[in-house]
Amino acid sequence: MKLVSLVITLAFCCFLGAVELPGIYQTQEFLYMKSSFVEFFEHNGKFYAYGISDVDGSKAKKDKLNPNPKLRNRSDKGVVFLSDLIKVGKRSYKGGKAYNFYDGKTYHVRVTQNSNGDLEFTSSYDKWGYVGKTFTWKRLSDEEIKNLKLKRFNLDEVLKTLKDSPI
Repeated sequence: MKLVSLVITLAFCCFLGAVELPGIYQTQEFLYMKSSFVEFFEHNGKFYAYGISDVDGSKAKKDKLNPNPKLRNRSDKGVVFLSDLIKVGKRSYKGGKAYNFYDGKTYHVRVTQNSNGDLEFTSSYDKWGYVGKTFTWKRLSDEEIKNLKLKRFNLDEVLKTLKDSPI
């Protein structure tokens, strides 16, 4: 009986320690790119992300560098910027593409999730990640999301942006 209790307790602890990719993260500031809040979500077996807001509270900007002139008036918030990320290991994902609103270019992406939920987000010119940069994105707890008063976008509306995505 004690053995059964121990097994159940260990299984419960492992379940509590499991961290999934979907959630809200704070991105790392780098050069001209501001830190922002983004949400990862799963759709049809792949993972995607969109921007919620900049950390400094600045207004959403127009996608003025988009290679498609018809999309240059759209907002940089509530729009999918990362698509087609596939889970390839317990905490690793690859095969994604990320559109950068700051330069209008698309990059290859791979992600590794740390045990605390934070992400090692690698964006690169090449699909192997040799020519790129790795950023740490901090996973936010439900309490942090509440305290920051972050509002998720309607996922149905976010998904509509996939059809116009340059990625």
